[in-house]
Amino acid sequence: MELHAAIAAYHDLLDDDTARESYTRLATAMRARGMLVGKARDRLVCEVLRPRFVTAAQLGLLERAARAVGQAIQQVGAAALADETLLAPYALSADERALLAMEPGYAGAACFGRLDGFLDPEAAWCWFVESNLESPAGIAYEDALVEEFRALPVVQAFEQEHPLRAFTLWRRLHALLLDTWAAWGGRGTPTVAIVDFREAVTMPEFVFLRDRFREAGTPTLIADPDELRYDGHELFVEQEGHRTPVGLVYRRVLQHEFLARYDLHHPLVRAYADGRVCVVNPFRTKPVHTKLIMALVSDEDGPAWSLLDAETRAAARAHVPWSRLVRPGPTGYQGARVDLLHFVERNRERLVLKPNDEYGGSGVVLGWTVSDDAWRAALAAAQRSPWVVQERVPIPEEPYPTWDAAGGLRITPRYVDSDPCIFGAGAALEAAGCLTRIAATPLLNVSAGGGAAPPTFLIEA
Repeated sequence: MELHAAIAAYHDLLDDDTARESYTRLATAMRARGMLVGKARDRLVCEVLRPRFVTAAQLGLLERAARAVGQAIQQVGAAALADETLLAPYALSADERALLAMEPGYAGAACFGRLDGFLDPEAAWCWFVESNLESPAGIAYEDALVEEFRALPVVQAFEQEHPLRAFTLWRRLHALLLDTWAAWGGRGTPTVAIVDFREAVTMPEFVFLRDRFREAGTPTLIADPDELRYDGHELFVEQEGHRTPVGLVYRRVLQHEFLARYDLHHPLVRAYADGRVCVVNPFRTKPVHTKLIMALVSDEDGPAWSLLDAETRAAARAHVPWSRLVRPGPTGYQGARVDLLHFVERNRERLVLKPNDEYGGSGVVLGWTVSDDAWRAALAAAQRSPWVVQERVPIPEEPYPTWDAAGGLRITPRYVDSDPCIFGAGAALEAAGCLTRIAATPLLNVSAGGGAAPPTFLIEA
């Protein structure tokens, strides 16, 4: 079914009464599950009343492009582990370099992640602007919201005429973890520890995944890094005086946050370095998850271009916007040679500045939203530490319904991004599904309080 017609058909099923009922059901379910975001954890992860719909043509383009771009990112990231020319711009600390040097027991710099980008409603193009291949959130929220939306009478009425398919991404993640365990040399079924700080805002995600993994036959628990112990042979989780041996750690704690609290003598690092525990993703994701990887992949004159084959070069040209590390010197732009800093200063309307190693939209400067003076100040700051400049790409908009007691049912435009997940590495890499974030402003981020994350459904033919 054509996308715009499907959206219109769904909206035709809504009035003030169905909107109020749908909002009440969703809000109650999300609060019960703890699916709240923002600094105060007081905002629903999704406040709109319609799922995101994608067509088969859109999904096909998104997954094909994500697979090829994901392979390009992994090729360059794996090479950077042993190539100082590629690694130097990351400005890594001594501890970060030490972690890179530790062998995880399986190939590659990462085996699971998410690409963030934008997808044309007519499936004419898609662009990937960031790589999140360290410890991305979203899968469990997506699958949980699929369950809650499918329970809504309005969605059930829509599906009578327009069947929908969800992606059930937690199953892909579960299979990926077990496949990596086997590649690491593990036997049987491991006990899995989902490791992050107890105060992590994404704790409801961990609960969802723990419960689903257990239902699938994999013993799973949630652990804070402070609860890990290592005796030289096994890694344990110690909770309430009881020690549980762990074979596989699903690492949700971000590396830079981990290193801000601990050193390399932490039990998790020691067990990892000794090859006594399988950690997914490994402590060597820096080259593939920061903003700089997009600059390395897109620069045809840079040191990484020769590492790509014909397919991944074509994908980089078609699906990665022009991106560069901010530093003095010449570079290529649309077949011409330009002085990078001069070009960036003069072209703010078409450019974005991003700090290399931040997340959640922190520090991002959209050139077309600021003054010349603010842009020059941002450019000056970007030269003092690793930053990336990237060309602006189109951001699609779609109408989404909301309800509140003051205004009733309202349908307003939202910017929409499209974020496929990638699983595996090399020739076995697969892209699957689409996580969605929407916002009223071009800076789309849910955790920072600027957007929402409706579930995504494929409209069946």
